[in-house]
Amino acid sequence: MQAQALERIGHQVEFLLACDQLKSVARTTLLHCASRAENSAEHSWHLALMALTLVEYAPPKADIGHAVKLLIVHDLVEVFAGDTHFDQSEAEHEQQRCREQAAAHQLFGLLPEDQRQPFYQLWQEFEARVTPAARFARALDALQPVLLTWGAGAQGSAAHPELTLERVLNLKRAALSEFPALLALVERTLAQAVIEGILTTDH
Repeated sequence: MQAQALERIGHQVEFLLACDQLKSVARTTLLHCASRAENSAEHSWHLALMALTLVEYAPPKADIGHAVKLLIVHDLVEVFAGDTHFDQSEAEHEQQRCREQAAAHQLFGLLPEDQRQPFYQLWQEFEARVTPAARFARALDALQPVLLTWGAGAQGSAAHPELTLERVLNLKRAALSEFPALLALVERTLAQAVIEGILTTDH
């Protein structure tokens, strides 16, 4: 029994150490202070905190504890697949989806057999965006970069000169349309950024 226990925890530690690499996966979003790029581990932590803080805007049937699990797991595959730019072509997104699918099998395959499928299912649920918890998690994933880049006091807007008010809204509406308060927050944040001259429009 002792040998089996040591083997099991060995697999779990191997998985956890592999996941530590998420701290080295740089995202295109800068920190709110713009001192450097946010990494994917920080992003996941921030989203989990947002779920707990903004729980009142979740769908009535959304399990917030479950949403937090989805957010902690959703970007783990980037350990092996890397991050992707939000404005890539559909062909590039499809290539990234293939890389992430392979990465999911590789990463979660490090776990003991009885834990592999539960972790993989969490990742799949976030990607499918069908359950109330997954849709709320995805909405927060869309909201967070807006707050870091154009929220009050943000310093990183100059890093994305290609983005305009219209382009950002087009990128975010699908994920946020189910959540009027969160969509309104994005619209207000971007409108203020235009007033302050840190975000342009297409007009």
